[in-house]
Amino acid sequence: MSVATAEAAVKSWWELSATYGEPRAVMHHRIYTTTVPREQYEAFQFSIAGGKVLRESGVRAANGKTWDLTFRVVEYIEPVTLLTRYALDFWANGSPSRWYVRDHDHRAVIEAAYDRAVRLEAENAHSGLTDFYTVTDVV
Repeated sequence: MSVATAEAAVKSWWELSATYGEPRAVMHHRIYTTTVPREQYEAFQFSIAGGKVLRESGVRAANGKTWDLTFRVVEYIEPVTLLTRYALDFWANGSPSRWYVRDHDHRAVIEAAYDRAVRLEAENAHSGLTDFYTVTDVV
């Protein structure tokens, strides 16, 4: 277990955000201001898609072949600054589809945001965490 994972397990998302600052909204399905201009979305999508997946969780659709919900923690090289950052990459297929990416330079903040997002979606689905397919280590 990494230090970031251990810190995320001990401290809440709110505590980590108060200490290290909140994650920035890199991309979002709704039209509102993010810190990254929409003209740069493709560069960010490419960098995040090619990044190292550290954690991943999701829910399969009823057909068992496609995903209804996917959450990923990705270590990637930010295309503008070329610095290593950590992203919470979320998307939900459905009507309407939802997706967003938030990132931070501290992995612990993104780990805690990931855990919070997975638990919130499980609660909203009224199904609990047992219905989540886990590729890595969601508890």
